[in-house]
Amino acid sequence: MSTIKPILGLDDAFGHRAKVLRTLQFKLREAYENAGFSEVIPPIVERPNALNSGAGSFLSVQTIVFSDPADAGLLAIRPDMTPQIARIVATRLSSEDVLKLHYSGQIMLARPDVRTGSRQQWQTGVECFGLEGAEGDVEVIHLAALSMATAGFNNAVLQVGHMGIINALIEGSQASLETWVTLIARYSPEDLNAHLDTENLSEAAQQALRSLATGQADADWLQANQGKISAKFDAAAAELLHLVNTVQQKVPGEVDIVIDAAVTPRFLYHNGMVFSGFASGSAHALLHGGRYDKMMAAHGRDMPAVGFSFDLWAWLDS
Repeated sequence: MSTIKPILGLDDAFGHRAKVLRTLQFKLREAYENAGFSEVIPPIVERPNALNSGAGSFLSVQTIVFSDPADAGLLAIRPDMTPQIARIVATRLSSEDVLKLHYSGQIMLARPDVRTGSRQQWQTGVECFGLEGAEGDVEVIHLAALSMATAGFNNAVLQVGHMGIINALIEGSQASLETWVTLIARYSPEDLNAHLDTENLSEAAQQALRSLATGQADADWLQANQGKISAKFDAAAAELLHLVNTVQQKVPGEVDIVIDAAVTPRFLYHNGMVFSGFASGSAHALLHGGRYDKMMAAHGRDMPAVGFSFDLWAWLDS
């Protein structure tokens, strides 16, 4: 009997499970190709600075770094594929003004996922570059809805928020954005109130943050708070309201689009619109997406960028 122990958080796929994964992967690939998106296949290893550019510490804590025995210096196993796509677009595809790409491959986390205990994911997603505002957002949101439908999820819902709203509410705070996002994502008024006791934010901002924690920050709430907090809040709220209205007109009946200003991204490189996808029977988000223009600027090519991704393994288990 072999004495080689399995690696904690990693698993093999074979038989029926491998077949089901490949079947869904190919169905999604066909849908993306029909929508005009081309496939890109990055390597599983990358230089650490390429993964961290525009993402800061949010990815570095989940990145496994090692010294290459072939003298290429430090290399890293990717914990997320979006920075790799950004690197490719900023370098090897720099002559293209508009790019629509899709991908599917394994990633590895340095630490187990809190919810699943797994360190491996089969990340699949799409990225759209060069289309500003609602034009690119609508196309990506449509494909997110199509992806869930292709996988057989029923009653798909996309909850849409905006990082500009959160940033406007915490302006002047001594705590980091990461701290606030963690608090908001808990939807726990008690935890949020305990932290607010340590801050010196305006009463309007505090009340708004409490609304986020209680799940009350919908479209009506946004409209009611315009003109009460700050110009930055108003700008982000107007952009979000316009986007959701545009999406609802262009993809009627395909997916429910709802505003929830408390939506937070999986990784904090998003700087504009963000969204999460849910469906009947799914207690947790099925996918995450949003705008990440600042990551592209960090890679040396300042251009609009928006996309979404999900873990294909998790979809098979949902």
